[in-house]
Amino acid sequence: MEKYIKIACLLLVIIAVALFVKSRWNAWFVNQPEPSFVAATTPDRITITPGEDFMTERTISWRCGDTIAPSSITLIKPNNDSIKIDAIGTIVKSRGGIDAFYHVQMNNLEAGKQYKYYVTTNGKTSQRHSFTMPQKDKETRQFLFFGDVQDTINGNSNQWFAKLYKTYPDVEFWACAGDLIERPIDTYFNYFYQSTDSILASIPLINATGNHDYLKSLYPTIDARWQHTFVYPQNGPKIALGLCYYIDFRDMRFIILDTQGINDCITLTARYQWLKKCLANAKDKWKIVMYHHPAYSVRKNRNNFQVRNTFVPLIEKYGVHLVLQGHEHGYMTNIGTCGDHPVYVVSYMSPKSYPSRPPQPGFKIIPNTPMYHIIDYNESKMVLHSYALATDSLVDIINISR
Repeated sequence: MEKYIKIACLLLVIIAVALFVKSRWNAWFVNQPEPSFVAATTPDRITITPGEDFMTERTISWRCGDTIAPSSITLIKPNNDSIKIDAIGTIVKSRGGIDAFYHVQMNNLEAGKQYKYYVTTNGKTSQRHSFTMPQKDKETRQFLFFGDVQDTINGNSNQWFAKLYKTYPDVEFWACAGDLIERPIDTYFNYFYQSTDSILASIPLINATGNHDYLKSLYPTIDARWQHTFVYPQNGPKIALGLCYYIDFRDMRFIILDTQGINDCITLTARYQWLKKCLANAKDKWKIVMYHHPAYSVRKNRNNFQVRNTFVPLIEKYGVHLVLQGHEHGYMTNIGTCGDHPVYVVSYMSPKSYPSRPPQPGFKIIPNTPMYHIIDYNESKMVLHSYALATDSLVDIINISR
């Protein structure tokens, strides 16, 4: 009899697991089909990103056509002299078509100076854009942070971005904790860049990978367009170049960790060892870590134990000051529970909200409120102001000292 009971229990477990996998099958393994598209005939998706040294380096990327053609950037210096820099081109094949992406890395840019530029591919030239390098001795610096955007086609993100750009024209960069778009499909990329309306050609974007940037499978892979649209420093682990990276400021090290690409012990260990080294070498600086999946979940019935058990010990050991996260479409911070360091923040901008956990001792949770955050910092103090996206009302302030 005991033998049959054990068999029955095993069958029940197998059935329960099978039903659970079936319920999650689409979410885990089924990708939304991508319609065929025709490559852009003129340069578009022009994006500026920082180099490893935020104070002196920038990279400009764009796409045009479906074959590699002569491409360059014409950079107009503050004294109105101009130089032409040849671009590096890469063919990217996706499920819907073929794109040719280009990028140019620029070094030794002057502090506080404005540069103008335009890009050219195969004789087709973009409109002129400009960017301003940060001032060298500015006492207080400012940047903008937001979580998942994931807007629907013809949603309101064009209004959000226009408002943020107009209201905060002096921020040094924008930072996103992943999932800028709903899925890695040409239609969503097009809508996102229509919504930003050339803003990202002037304001540097620091972006983390999210699950919506990956193609679903048993072993998820990043959509190749992501790494060529957002060209970041190649200072991460070899198996995650451009996905894990860090950027150094005068008084801050900003570390971006790819948590979606953790598929096995090898990918996990590589990220762990790299993050450990990044933090250990970031002495006498503000330390910010940004990734997609929260260590402490705000969404009901979520538990990212892998992130929490692997990376939180490093974050606490090496005195990270601020951890920026997204993914769970709610707002939460642990301020008041862990002392001054580290402060964990979960946030989002998407029109899609998820049920939040009930109130938790020591955690501040604000459900159903898309937000953006303005972060000011100087040598000794960092202040995070959190605003409701719909009303621009201030809903939280976090002070961090070092």
